[in-house]
Amino acid sequence: MALSTTANIANLQEKVIGPARQTLKDDVLAIKGSFKVVRGEAGMDDTYNSPKLPGVTAFGLVEGVDMVTETIVDSSVAISATEVGVSVELTNKMLRTVNLDEFLRNAGEAMASAINVKQEQDFASLIDGFGTVVGLDGSSASIGQLGAALAQLRNNSEPVNEAMFREVSAVIAPYGWHDISGDLFPTGSGTSHAPDTSQNNSANDRVLSNYFPVGSYFGTPIKVSTNLVTSSTNVRSGVFHSGAGLIYEFMPVDLEVDDSDKSMRAIELDMVIDYGYGEILDGHGREWDHDNTAPTS
Repeated sequence: MALSTTANIANLQEKVIGPARQTLKDDVLAIKGSFKVVRGEAGMDDTYNSPKLPGVTAFGLVEGVDMVTETIVDSSVAISATEVGVSVELTNKMLRTVNLDEFLRNAGEAMASAINVKQEQDFASLIDGFGTVVGLDGSSASIGQLGAALAQLRNNSEPVNEAMFREVSAVIAPYGWHDISGDLFPTGSGTSHAPDTSQNNSANDRVLSNYFPVGSYFGTPIKVSTNLVTSSTNVRSGVFHSGAGLIYEFMPVDLEVDDSDKSMRAIELDMVIDYGYGEILDGHGREWDHDNTAPTS
């Protein structure tokens, strides 16, 4: 008996094409959102200057003796903006074969994601540049190291006072968060018949309820990022006040559609942002070094 199957009508079958999937990147602005950002306006220069006055000292006085005068000399940190961009070129013929609006929207999302990742990787160098380090290469991150960093910020020669602590953040790699979550809720590193006793408090509850950090730990929000600077099998996480560094966003991100090259019969999508960044006060940040090897338990 003759039988027609799907293999016999391959040329008549319609293609089924699902929606396009994006190549995912860690494009959440965890680091940028933790530093102070100054945005430029029309008429501003592309170099931002952050001046600073020195502290002066008060002395006890003796009647009839003239006071000692002090000289005030200012200093400044200059942060110059440079352009960062991404460009794609699409032929008119190719665009005619796809759903134009959907394809352009997906392309724009991919470009914006690339811009975000580039920013985060740039700003991670601020954390890597802090002069004082807590933690140790080759060792696990610990909640005690977070506490040590906070104590050092509070005791700095220019201290992070109580009112300023609300602007202190910790940005840590995912494997570091795994280590800390184990501190907050030990899942049983003891023997099988006598595992470590779990604690019952709000910090442990937040660890168990979500994979990612939620709320504050020692009053400090912990943010997770894969865009931090790495060194071999170690990573440079950080604990810092927002004013430890400054990001000058001279021009916000902008997308231009260029169809001027008619002979190419194509359009070019150009996305550009113009920014600079620099350290403002080294003492208000701590580099947090720890192992970055994938955990197995």
